[in-house]
Amino acid sequence: MTSSSTTDPEVHAERLFVGFGSDSPDCDRLTVFAETTVDLCGAPAEIVVIGSSHYVYAPDLGFREIISCKSLSHDAVAELPLPGGEARRLRYAGESVTAETSVSIRDIETYPAGRDFELAYEFAPDAYTAIAVDGDSYETYHTYPEHGCLVYSETDLQRTADATDAERAVDQR
Repeated sequence: MTSSSTTDPEVHAERLFVGFGSDSPDCDRLTVFAETTVDLCGAPAEIVVIGSSHYVYAPDLGFREIISCKSLSHDAVAELPLPGGEARRLRYAGESVTAETSVSIRDIETYPAGRDFELAYEFAPDAYTAIAVDGDSYETYHTYPEHGCLVYSETDLQRTADATDAERAVDQR
């Protein structure tokens, strides 16, 4: 598997999990391959390529996003099938920030190999996880040569002080 070169039984070759929240995933289960700190919504954020995909953590915003081929125990999780899943739009509202993430599955040939990324890691030939950041948004690229597909996500963040407890959930369209 591209974003998780392992035979770990918790890794699902046909499913992808997207988790949002203010809680922390079980970081002991994460294998870190590359990481850096960037600015998102005017706050420092860690972006990490992990053994099962990627992780974004902005502590000042109370925001975490993880996309993984491993099942997740997180505040709010959506499950997407690979390789032929439908495009999805997910929304998360927290105390300090709202996030809207679109996830789509594309042909592997659409991976922008010559692009400059804030963070990129090559697991094997044609097997990449890469993240590009632009102010209040970021894009992720995860190639799966065994499926001939690319999982693309784009997350837009917006600061808010008006979110209530009832709004802190993932809304899936």
